[in-house]
Amino acid sequence: MLIMASRSENVEKLLKKHYGKKIILIDRFTDSTIAYQHYGMGINLNLIKILNEFILNNFKPTFTFLNIVNKKNMKNRLNKRIKLNRYDKFNFTFYNKVQKGFLKLANKKKNYLIIDTNINNIEKNHQIILQKLKKII
Repeated sequence: MLIMASRSENVEKLLKKHYGKKIILIDRFTDSTIAYQHYGMGINLNLIKILNEFILNNFKPTFTFLNIVNKKNMKNRLNKRIKLNRYDKFNFTFYNKVQKGFLKLANKKKNYLIIDTNINNIEKNHQIILQKLKKII
């Protein structure tokens, strides 16, 4: 419920304020909630969808960038962080479920670009995203 409260606050403060602009970039939105809460933690998918629909009032992202990472690189990146948040401390089985959930969502929709961050460096991934954004605009 705290995640949904935070989302509701974002809708009020950010989405309504910037609605109508060409691009609004949001880190972690409805599909993240489904991937983490449903696929990762087993919370009822219909409950998540109903709450999202109520809070968002039919607002949906037009495009999603999904960055995937393998276990080795995920571990390396987490080890480099100075401060870990709650989600950074879960076991790799959880992250595997979440990533598989994201991939299920991506395969059901056409508005996804999957970026394999294991292959490219950050600058190359940045260029891939910018090229896609230019096409969208």
